[in-house]
Formats: sequence, structure tokens, C-alpha cells
Amino acid sequence: MKNENLESSAIGKSPKSKLNEYLASELVLRRFDSPLGWAILTAVTLGISVGIAKFGLILAVLIIAGAVGAPILFSTMVSIRLGVYLAITISCMLGTILMALPNVKIGLLQDALVLFMMIGYLYKCYTQKQWEGFKTQLNVPIIIWIVYNILEIANPIAASRTAWFFVMRPAVGYILVFFLTYRMLETKQDVKNILHLIVILCFVSATWGLVQFFNGYFPFEMSFVVANDAVHLVYINGRWRSFGTMASPAQYGVVMAGMLILIPLLTRGKHSWLKKWFYRVATLFVLLAMVYSGTRSAIAILPVSILALVVLAKNWRLYLAGAVMGVIFMGIINMPTNNYHIQRLQSTFSGKKDESYMVRKRNREMIFPWILAHPIGGGLGSTGVWGQKFSPGTFLANFPPDSGFVRVAVELGWIGFIFYIFLWLNILIKGTLQYWKLQDEELKVIVLAILCMLAGVFVVEYAQDIIGKTPFNLLFWVFCAILFKAIKLDEHVEEIAKGEIA
Repeated sequence: MKNENLESSAIGKSPKSKLNEYLASELVLRRFDSPLGWAILTAVTLGISVGIAKFGLILAVLIIAGAVGAPILFSTMVSIRLGVYLAITISCMLGTILMALPNVKIGLLQDALVLFMMIGYLYKCYTQKQWEGFKTQLNVPIIIWIVYNILEIANPIAASRTAWFFVMRPAVGYILVFFLTYRMLETKQDVKNILHLIVILCFVSATWGLVQFFNGYFPFEMSFVVANDAVHLVYINGRWRSFGTMASPAQYGVVMAGMLILIPLLTRGKHSWLKKWFYRVATLFVLLAMVYSGTRSAIAILPVSILALVVLAKNWRLYLAGAVMGVIFMGIINMPTNNYHIQRLQSTFSGKKDESYMVRKRNREMIFPWILAHPIGGGLGSTGVWGQKFSPGTFLANFPPDSGFVRVAVELGWIGFIFYIFLWLNILIKGTLQYWKLQDEELKVIVLAILCMLAGVFVVEYAQDIIGKTPFNLLFWVFCAILFKAIKLDEHVEEIAKGEIA
């Protein structure tokens, strides 16, 4: 009777069910240690060998990267922390990665990383019915900015829809990192950890830049510079500019200047003596890296950020120190010298005496009437590198958008520029008003450091496009998330303190 039941159950199984059982037995239970498993592994090995012979070493690198990267990429759907840390690391190391592996589409990997994180986070929010990570003080300006950028695809005078796609990916996609980071930061220690990661990455980049300055570029870096006709960007007045692990000396210098404001202020927090000494050494390294980058906009960030620090801190000692530093700074920019780096600093504030400044000034004066006549602009990606790539020969493609403000006004029109300023003012004004109410000293130092840094970046956006370029296009939103989450965490600290008193 039992045999009859077994026979009937075996007879009743479908061919598909029998195949599944066979594959599970041969490949899963026996772990490919079977004739079928050997055949599959042999076929895969031969396929990889033929592929490498035909396409070269790049295919081997891609296969290894896929084998390692795919599990990590899917893991970010579960762990937002891993994804955010990885996104920050890629952003800070992007220049070196691009130069070492020029055929690897690292930008697409970054986009995929953000997308996977957001899919995983949205799924968690839906299943747990918790949407707290999307409830921030910047919701209104961010939503307006995202919607406006998306609607630009319908801009009737845009020369290229493809350019819109390439620019919109980081312009809108990286805003999602703001919400992901905001959700990830649950405690004060989380805030300190992510800032420590950024400091470490910038210290590594600064050290790399010092090596470039004293020993020259690595062979793969020089090959990349020459191949992409970028010598004129990194070789000025007989000197090679450092760019560290980032793609551009200009962006490198700006990031180092931001760190030069951020790190010394973070040193005031509660840290071990080892971490404090590391921060002091890192401060020295980012200072030298900023100088050797030859970026004048970076130098301009410092006085603005220091002025913001003096105003926000409400400390008479800082007022006195600020006055002394102001006198010293004025002396440096006006003294006669043969030192190249001091001359470079002095040229930042030489105004009409500087030929580069006058060229940019004439460009702004020339484009201003066009901006007024085009309220929604010429479309995302219509200027600069993207304009020359996707709409060459057009008026806007040949216009150099040296300023972040000018680029926004040209591509998105004066309406888009108003929305952009509205976003910035929300960040700076809300952050400042909340800063004066903070109770926790460590969180207060963190908020002060980020506000001072962003104040300098905001002013220098007038002279250079910072937020629109890597790595600051991602770091900007990370810093905004840290800023407002630190403020939110302080509210919880205050609520706990009131509960204990009661």
C-alpha cells in the first residue's frame, strides 16, 4: 500500500517539478560537485577566458567588481548606513577611481547605489508605516526644487533632452541622499561617526594631494590629464596643481577649505586625546592641500566662514580674535612678496586688477539680459561641458558658467534661481535660528561648524560652481542632513531633561 502511494505521488509530479528537484539536488545539495555542476563551471570558465582574451583585462576587473559589488549593492537595500557610507566614500575618491579605471561607469554605480537604498527604505517605510525620515524642516524648498528640475524636461527652448537626463540624475537623485542620511542618523554618536568618516576621507585625499605636489602625479593620473586635454586646468604659471583623490583642483580646494573650517571646530567636542591629535594633524594637512590646489575660490571661503563664526558664536574673545585675524589677513593680501602661493592668495582679492575676474565679470554682464528674457532658462545641461557634448555650436554651449549662481540662472531661468536662493535661505536662516536655541554643547559645536562652512560655500557660489560638481553635489546634502538631524536630536535631549526635572 505504501509503495503504491509512493508510485502514485511520483507519477503525479509534473516534469517542471521533477526538473526543479533534480537541479536542487545537483547544484544546491551537492554544491556543484556533480557532472552537471562540473559542466556548468567548465562552461563559465571557458566563457570568461574567451571574454578576457577578446576584451582584455577590463572584463576581468568588471567580473571581480561584480562578484564583490553586487552583494554589497543589494545589502544597501537592508542597511542604509552601509549605503550612505559607501556613497560618501565613492564621492570623495571618485577622481582617483575615474583615472585608474577610465572605462568603468562609476557614476552609474553611484546612481544605482542611491536607487537601491531608496527602494529598500521606501519598502521599510511602507511595511512599518513609519515615514519619519521624510518629515524634515527642508521639505517645502526641496520638493519645489525637485519638481521644478523635473519639469525642465518640457522646456521648449532646451537644445537637448539627453543633457537634461544626465544633469538631473545627480541634481535630483543626490537630494534623496539627504532623506536617507537624515533617517540613518538616530543618535548623537551616529552624527559624530559620519563626520569622523568624512574627516578621514578628506585627510586621505589631502595626503594624496601633498604627495602629488612634492613628487608629481602618478603615471595613470598624468595619462588621464593628457588624454582628456586638461593640462591647462592643472598647470598654471609653471606649477602643477594638486587635486588629491578628486576630479578637479577647483573642487578639491573648496572641499579642503570647508574641512579647514569644520575640523578645528569639531576638535572642541568630547573626543579621546588620540582623536583630537588626529584632528589637529588633519587640519594642518587640509590647509596645505588647499594652498597647493591653487584654488582661489577656496581661499575666499575662509574669511566668510570666519565672519559667520564670529557672528554666530556671540563670544567677545572671538570678536577680538576675529579683529586680530582680520588685520593680519589684510596685511598678507597687501604686502609685497615673491612667494607664488601668497601671490595666488592676493590675486583672489585683487578685483579689477585680475584678468580672470574681469573676464568672468564681462561674461555675467553679457548674459544678464538673456536671463531676464528667459524666465525658465535654456534647460538643464545647456551650458558648460554638457552643453558642448549634447548641443555643440549653440549659444549657451559656448557660454562658460564659471559661477554656480550664473549656471542656475542660465539653465533654469530667473524663476529657478529664485527657488535655488529660497532653498539656500531656508538652510542658513532656519539653521541659524535653531542654533541659538540648542542645549547640548556637542551638537551645538557640530551645527556651528556646518553653518559656518555652508555660509562660506554660499557666498563663493557666486564665483564658482560648487554644488553642481562632484564631490560637493553629494556632500552638500549629507551636511544638510547632519545639520538638521543634530537640531532634531537636541530637541529630544531637551525633552528628556524636562522629563527628569518634572
